[in-house]
Amino acid sequence: MSSRSIKLFYSPVHDFIHKSVVVAEEVGVWSMIEEVPVYPRRHGYSIAAINPLQKVPTLALADGTVLYGSQTIVEYLDSVSVNGIHVYPAAGLRRWSALRRLALADIFFDVIVRIGQERLPKEPGTHIVKWNWPKLLRALDQMDIDIATADDFDIGHIGTLQALTYLERQVDMVLPSPVPKTFDWREGRPRLADWFERAIARPSVASHYKKPFAGEDSPEYCQAKIAEVLRAQGRTPGPVTLPSVDFVAPETADISAH
Repeated sequence: MSSRSIKLFYSPVHDFIHKSVVVAEEVGVWSMIEEVPVYPRRHGYSIAAINPLQKVPTLALADGTVLYGSQTIVEYLDSVSVNGIHVYPAAGLRRWSALRRLALADIFFDVIVRIGQERLPKEPGTHIVKWNWPKLLRALDQMDIDIATADDFDIGHIGTLQALTYLERQVDMVLPSPVPKTFDWREGRPRLADWFERAIARPSVASHYKKPFAGEDSPEYCQAKIAEVLRAQGRTPGPVTLPSVDFVAPETADISAH
């Protein structure tokens, strides 16, 4: 792979930890990645031409191959490690443990997204929040149990970092009742809290976490990079246009950048 031969289309909001970014740093391929910022709720940033679901993250390889979904992307990045480090353990119980913790963290993340979406309606579906909030509390308790035996840093831990920091981001933006406005996942979970402070000090995390994105992030740049992917696939892109998003609810104006 040549320098910057991989394009990562992702949301450049670094006040939560992105699994794909940390994995790329851990396995030594970050220098090969070109960041392409995408703001899914803003006009001009549609990536539907290369991903029909229009979801980030999306990874595009030099030959035009496009990979969807963070689980697929991080496994691919791990497979092309250049420094001998792998965040996916080899076959055996350690691998199953890592994958279980990854699943817990990824579903946790999805549940937070679902709860956060209840800010949008004028009358939030409180039953949805009440149904899902206990799941998150139980998951946090399980994370605290799991972390007691942590002796390495694998994909399950990276997923946990993403889940915890995304929860913090959403709490700061105020989640619907019955989520407490000042909820702190650290309370009653000292092992998880201690591990978290050590984990965010890792170079692969600290180099991006809470660091503002400083590169080009215009919609024109995004569409130009999509055109490059299309050409690599042997397709002829049309003139660079700024497409609309699929749908924007009228109540989303205050969170359109997220």
